[in-house]
Amino acid sequence: MVASHPRPTIKPWLPKLWRDPETLQIGIDPAGGAVVSGVDAGAASWLVGLDGSRSEAETLAAAAAAGLDVANAVGILSGLRQSGVLLSAPVDVDDLGDTGQLLPELVNLTAALTSPLHGSQALTARGRQHIVIDGANRIGVPLGALLAASGVGRLSFLDAQPVRRCDAGVGGLSLDDEGEPRVTAAQRAIRRISALEQALTQAAPHEADLVVLCQPWTVHDPLQARGMNERTAHLAVAVCQGTVVIGPLVLPGRTSCLRCAELHRTDRDPRWPAVAAQLVAAPNRAMHEPTSVLASLAAALAAAQILDHLDGIGVPEVVEATLELCPPDWQLHRRTWPAHADCGCVEPVAEPIRAAG
Repeated sequence: MVASHPRPTIKPWLPKLWRDPETLQIGIDPAGGAVVSGVDAGAASWLVGLDGSRSEAETLAAAAAAGLDVANAVGILSGLRQSGVLLSAPVDVDDLGDTGQLLPELVNLTAALTSPLHGSQALTARGRQHIVIDGANRIGVPLGALLAASGVGRLSFLDAQPVRRCDAGVGGLSLDDEGEPRVTAAQRAIRRISALEQALTQAAPHEADLVVLCQPWTVHDPLQARGMNERTAHLAVAVCQGTVVIGPLVLPGRTSCLRCAELHRTDRDPRWPAVAAQLVAAPNRAMHEPTSVLASLAAALAAAQILDHLDGIGVPEVVEATLELCPPDWQLHRRTWPAHADCGCVEPVAEPIRAAG
């Protein structure tokens, strides 16, 4: 239940810590916390009572009853708001507990959106999203598990291959799945982490909200690039020779596409199309499977970008760009891939990309 008028509420997940008998610290991150000094017993009781149970007028009356000067209480509330430790509306901790497995997701969304109502709406919206993952492998299945555990309600896998022993990985397929169809084994892996009845569906890619390309080298397949151009949003995810590569995220008609990236590569290396064709047709793909660490990093980074896209809180870093990470420095690098002049994929009247939230 959200009140129609302000009801001062300290975010219940922020720790309240005493720096000394008269100084209360709320939160541990300076960017999202506050320190209140000169706190006596009455002020301490009043601060702890900022739980959304009272209107602002009632809160100020309680401050006066606790011996605080009302002007000081108004100043404290203003400072807490500016520091980002107050919610714009109260949240029922018991209701939060009812979200079960998705409680951390709801808390994070509420913190990002400053309102439990908006956080709940964003989490509900995740539950309506349908993601198709092309590649039930060491990256695709853990990625699906992360998305399901984050509240994405509908997941499908595309893969015609059987499970090999080298496909087994953390959070994904298991050794016991060897020989089974990858899609069947992937669905079982998702059920281990998500109890949502809508978590698994079978559908064509064009029916999805987002398609994730996790098959080795598919981003270099000209047929794949042309086929995806005019359909739905899609994201490339790969580990190429020990480098995790996330992106680009293609929003058809609005951002650069996979063909744009290939054209940029061809500008730098005219023989690239011939090389790419051989990559796509390369035999013995087991030799190209990522290590467990790199597969897990790829899945986690991709899941974060996908959730940014679904939630609309900010523009994902992989719009017209890739995020790349590799040992030994393990530093995340961003490489831009703008629309190519010879592609024509971006509509002339396309609106600039911005956060939807």
